[in-house]
Amino acid sequence: MHLFLVPSGMIRKIYTPLTILIAFSTITFFACTGSDKGTNATDSTYQGQTIIDQPDTVLFWTIDDYNKTKSQVYKDSLDITDPQTVVNGINFIYPDIHLKYLKMSNDTIYAVIDSAYAFTNDMGSSGASEYLSTVVINLTTLKNVNFVNLNFPEGNHASPGVFAKSDFENYKEKEE
Repeated sequence: MHLFLVPSGMIRKIYTPLTILIAFSTITFFACTGSDKGTNATDSTYQGQTIIDQPDTVLFWTIDDYNKTKSQVYKDSLDITDPQTVVNGINFIYPDIHLKYLKMSNDTIYAVIDSAYAFTNDMGSSGASEYLSTVVINLTTLKNVNFVNLNFPEGNHASPGVFAKSDFENYKEKEE
């Protein structure tokens, strides 16, 4: 049997950092395993008349592309004249797809999707269709807007182009 003598100062040097590490790990563990009492951003997206209390962020309609219905979220569409406000609302509910407003000319809004891969390839045909209908229906709710010219790299489930307000006239308003 061997007996090793370790000076008491050496023990303090080893245990002090170890004690701090254990305390930090314990605090982190309990902080991460506690219940989530906060709200999810998407849970509050459709409540009330605005998306959340964010300035310059409006969404007029939520879309159910499968049933070809739309539910009104914001009623005062005449008060909103800035397309960027609506684009902000769309970007809020689709954070993985960045729609960028470029300009408005006559009755057409021009926009580009910078990060289109998630939209054109990852969402499937129905997801891409629902996103397109959300963009077009919401932007053409603005006064004097009849077309949305969307530019993005073509993918498996969506192609760029000009989308008309009349393309979505068959979407019925869903009664709440």
